[in-house]
Amino acid sequence: MDPIAHTFVGAALAQTGLRERTAYATAALVIGANLPDIDGVAMFLGSDQALWWRRGWTHGLPALFLLPLLLTGALLLWARYIGPDGARPRAGMLVALSYLAVWSHPSLDWMNNYGMRWLMPIDGTWFYGDTLFIVDLWIWTALGGVLFLFHSRRLTSLIGWAGFTGFVAFLLVSAVPGLPYAKLFWAVLLLALSWLRFNKRGHEPDEARRWAKASLAVVVVYIAMMHLSVHYVRERIREEMQAQGVGIERMMVGPLPVTPFARDIVVQSSDGYRHGRVTLLPSFRLELDAVILPRLENSEIVKRATASPDVFGFINWARFPFAEVERHGDTYTVYLQDARYTRRRGAGFGSARVELPADASDHD
Repeated sequence: MDPIAHTFVGAALAQTGLRERTAYATAALVIGANLPDIDGVAMFLGSDQALWWRRGWTHGLPALFLLPLLLTGALLLWARYIGPDGARPRAGMLVALSYLAVWSHPSLDWMNNYGMRWLMPIDGTWFYGDTLFIVDLWIWTALGGVLFLFHSRRLTSLIGWAGFTGFVAFLLVSAVPGLPYAKLFWAVLLLALSWLRFNKRGHEPDEARRWAKASLAVVVVYIAMMHLSVHYVRERIREEMQAQGVGIERMMVGPLPVTPFARDIVVQSSDGYRHGRVTLLPSFRLELDAVILPRLENSEIVKRATASPDVFGFINWARFPFAEVERHGDTYTVYLQDARYTRRRGAGFGSARVELPADASDHD
């Protein structure tokens, strides 16, 4: 998930009353909820290196046992040498809260179709929950809403929340086409939160704790329903494809932004990959593209391309890889793509390109 969602989870956990358990509890929960993403520094090494390192070592089980202890140690050192006098954290409680926060991170990351490597560095297998879009508007709204009610009592905070809401509204209108009913529903939720804020609901600590607990419960139920719908969609697709005589080897039932009632589909069979879409309302409907994307071919030029050190990260990360080859005079251009994110060459994320000399292969 995105850093905002992770931060909101940590802050909402703190607001349930956990922040009162010990000094630096909020820091442990918010920092811990984001800590596995320290592998994000790999992005400075280039996009392929980022794909190689992301959601690996710092998200694997060994790190998930070690990071909370390191975070606790850092907070204890801060409290002793830098923090204000009188702030005496309870080490045992900090450890428990750090584990809760750190483990929340990969649990959410596993929920989307980008993937998570739980067993790194022992085993690099990718695991996919296919449940939540990487930026989930409803989790932002549910958790951010209760945080807004409690943390907007100052004018500066209120202005900050207004700016954030405006940013989200801009993204929703400009980047997400259609879905008028979902957008209208979100606008109604904003009006409801504004009314609650105007009436100073959620301002008092006791009420803020109750609202935070209720919001987290709603998010858990929402995630559970989304996950159950994935299993339902998978079974329905298998039934329909088997009726057509098509055997499925692997399948992605990917989430889409904003709407929980549609899924992005990639079906892998012996012939290749087929992309499609499932809608759940008013009734189940599967639409698959007629075009079948070829699986990663075994030609010499493609083998050389996938062996290039420039795409090690991409090849390791790709879930449904395929390639297109072009020859331009003395060079080959090999377009490597992942069908879960792109179906056309050079489409940006989910694709890579390798240039090879024409004499590197006798045939393409």
